[in-house]
Amino acid sequence: MIFTVLLFVVGLATLIGGAELFLRSVDKFGAAWSVSPVVMGLTVVAFATGAPELAISLQAAIDGKPDLVVGNILGSNIANILLILGIAGLVHPLKITNRIIKVDVPMVLAASGLLFVLAMDGLLSPLDGGIIFIALIGYSIFMYFQIRKDRADNISINGSLTKLKESPPAVFYVKYVVLLLIGLVLIVMGSRFMVHSAVEIAGVLGISELIIGLTIVSIGTSLPEVATSVSAVRHGDSDTAVANVMGSNLYNILLTLSLTVLIAPGAIDVSMDAVNLDLPFMLIVAGACLPLFWPGKELGRPEAFGFLSYYALYLAYLVLISIQHPLKDQFEGIMIWIVIPVTVLLIVLKFVLDYRRVRL
Repeated sequence: MIFTVLLFVVGLATLIGGAELFLRSVDKFGAAWSVSPVVMGLTVVAFATGAPELAISLQAAIDGKPDLVVGNILGSNIANILLILGIAGLVHPLKITNRIIKVDVPMVLAASGLLFVLAMDGLLSPLDGGIIFIALIGYSIFMYFQIRKDRADNISINGSLTKLKESPPAVFYVKYVVLLLIGLVLIVMGSRFMVHSAVEIAGVLGISELIIGLTIVSIGTSLPEVATSVSAVRHGDSDTAVANVMGSNLYNILLTLSLTVLIAPGAIDVSMDAVNLDLPFMLIVAGACLPLFWPGKELGRPEAFGFLSYYALYLAYLVLISIQHPLKDQFEGIMIWIVIPVTVLLIVLKFVLDYRRVRL
């Protein structure tokens, strides 16, 4: 057991180290192409920090561990919003741009809703994977034109559309392509260590692979997003922090899940626990961002603390379920009849107060 835990920690460290190398390399390419922090966060940074989830899910699918695949993706998307934005918002209040509110949050909601509909029958078939992959192609085309427009706007602001940034030398591409490949190798190695050790830990503790995926694995693979977002906020860059979370959630569903389902041998089973609890919770968490972000266009420390509190409650409920604790039913009743109504009331109240403040 000690060796298994040690292997998990080594895998996590290798995964994070590989993601850091990957992130730095891809970030250098993005910076050289004159792209704004929001678009960078939604594409380059989100893809780089989402690489661990992709590696873990592909490895779990190859090993025939469907619950770990689903748990990793759902858990990561929930953690990205509640845990990462919660931590980043406590470090410094997050400014929310109009683009995030009008485009990116609705896209995350649409992708989450699509996954929920496709998974309701308890299966994700290759056909479902193809549908999600088509959505990825559509999103990629949209982002391609966004990047072109963003780059043109930045060049125009700097003086002239014809005043293009000088192309980096060949040695630049050689250096960062090598670092990128090293990062990818470390990510793959780390993901293999984590998947195998997580499955063994689940077996020893008698905990389902779904719970392991929703908690230990998803938090571990979300650490690159935590580091990136907190670092961005500390440098006064809220755009990258928020866009990183939204972009990562989109890539987790559209890229990671679609490729995993298409590559997996046969359909991926989705447990009814995930359909009844975790999928709706992921959808609700994403939906709550709209009234919280708009019209105040800020995620302050009170809301960030609320995000972290709800994540703690969610994890506590998962633990109670996993050990079949007698307090599970009482906890569930408190959540349904007290916590959720109070939460809805507070969100509505904040929305009204922010709207009045903006109007005045």
